[in-house]
Amino acid sequence: MLSGTPGLTLDQVAHVLVPGHGRSADGAGLNPGGADRCRIALTLHRHLGRGLIVCAGYKSPVDGKGDPWTTPEAPGETFRGVPEADLMRDWLLAEGADPDAIRVERRSIDTVTNLLRAEHEGHFGDGRPVAIVAQRGHLSRILSVVAPRTLRRDYLGVVVPAPGPTRENPLAGPVSRAISAFLPSDPTASIAIASRRAESLWRTAQRLGKRSYH
Repeated sequence: MLSGTPGLTLDQVAHVLVPGHGRSADGAGLNPGGADRCRIALTLHRHLGRGLIVCAGYKSPVDGKGDPWTTPEAPGETFRGVPEADLMRDWLLAEGADPDAIRVERRSIDTVTNLLRAEHEGHFGDGRPVAIVAQRGHLSRILSVVAPRTLRRDYLGVVVPAPGPTRENPLAGPVSRAISAFLPSDPTASIAIASRRAESLWRTAQRLGKRSYH
């Protein structure tokens, strides 16, 4: 575990949040790191024996993979490929997770909007503490930069083991700071502004050839 809110311990946590990690080359499956996150999230949820698993993420703004995809849960919307959150739910269900314990946030496009939408769109259903599940580099950024600016609940981090280095692109931290800086208190406005910033910064990164931050 990595500490987040001072004094919070795992036995006080109710929910599990799984931010997106990326999709397969065809936009129709999880990448291995995403599957690893789901594995740890399900193990943790079963250990806790309570609360929800909230899967958060669509795709990055520069990810154009996948065929058009729709779901009855989002009438009138068409997605490019399957959103990461739906893929994570499918993985969890295939491993025997309780479908009533899973929530899907399928519209966020980066780490900041993962947490903003999960928090402010009611996916948790209450204000109890959450454990955020991610690989170490990404999790460190979430806990130090993103969560303090986006969550309105206590939180801590659970590290997902990785076979190799999990160090992030040096741009990841500054980008998350820029996206999450001085967001308004109104949730709708906050999500809209963060999404616009993420879109703009991702497009800039694409032009510069940098694609490895979320």
